[in-house]
Amino acid sequence: MKIIAIHQPNFLPWIGFFHKIFQADEFIYLTNVEYSATNFQNKTFIYGMDKTPLRLTVPLKKKPSLLSEKVINMAPPNHKWKEKHLTQFRDIYKRAPYFNEIYQMLETVYQENHELLVTLNIAFINKMLTYLNYEGIITFAEDISEIVGKTDRLVDLVAKESGSIYLSGKSGANYLNEAAFEEKDISVAYQTFIHPTYQAKFSEDCLENLSMIDWMMYECPETIKAFLVERKSSNKFLENI
Repeated sequence: MKIIAIHQPNFLPWIGFFHKIFQADEFIYLTNVEYSATNFQNKTFIYGMDKTPLRLTVPLKKKPSLLSEKVINMAPPNHKWKEKHLTQFRDIYKRAPYFNEIYQMLETVYQENHELLVTLNIAFINKMLTYLNYEGIITFAEDISEIVGKTDRLVDLVAKESGSIYLSGKSGANYLNEAAFEEKDISVAYQTFIHPTYQAKFSEDCLENLSMIDWMMYECPETIKAFLVERKSSNKFLENI
């Protein structure tokens, strides 16, 4: 059994994004898609000073429209967005138990010269996966398949990587043609994710749907990884297989 998950690289993604990756044996970055301002491709949320989610945004140029080609806008008044992000991380999390190592990780990537949004996002995600000791395979869709179309492309990617199960997010049930997977002897499973509760800022329970960075600031990587892989080890999330 080989489980494959596929997703666009979002900016400092939430816990559910990483849960999906850790439930898979192989994770495929999908970058050749249309950029969507309503998704989380260039934004995320962290714990705000007023105990509400605070949005962090990567400024972008309007064109081109493909995510893989989306250029970061460094022109004024956006030229200091990196410094602003780092200041917000420092002000909010400076007393968190794992602040030093997580902040250093963030600072390293922010200091790199990323012209494209996707390279920035992938650099962050890969650093976070390394810190959390992800042991699966990471690949890129453009290196595997040139087929377009929501379901057809996913089927081709999973088939070419010898996957037996495609792990989709819950929303996949609204558009996936499961018969197309079945024709290739591929089963479809839908992610079952229950948000963890952990002690965060002000010793209160965490806010949900924040960037994974929030949890990483407060708990050790071993504890986080144990949560992310738990359902995979018991196969409870494959109830429809």
